Amino acid sequence: MTDVNIASRMLVDAFLDKFDTAFLISGDTDLIPPIREIKSHFPEKRIIVAFPPRRHNVSLQKIAHASFIIGRKKLLDSQLPDKVTKPNGYVLRRPPEWIQNP
Repeated sequence: MTDVNIASRMLVDAFLDKFDTAFLISGDTDLIPPIREIKSHFPEKRIIVAFPPRRHNVSLQKIAHASFIIGRKKLLDSQLPDKVTKPNGYVLRRPPEWIQNP
């Protein structure tokens, strides 16, 4: 349901005029139809697709106004520390596989 939720939210946000430019982080072609609808009904709105590493998709790139690939190094550099302690003392830990394979 993730793609359906993303698509629904994008369309609702466009309808409610909550963005001028939306950044979509995905490489999934299931999101082409909502992008097409947004472009058709709201031509002033822009959709920029950011592809995760190894998820580039030419079809999605063609429908977007612009796109780029999030580099592996940028993804690694943007992660939170291995553990974060919440104010209540609860410790959140990053999954070990995220360290080597973003």
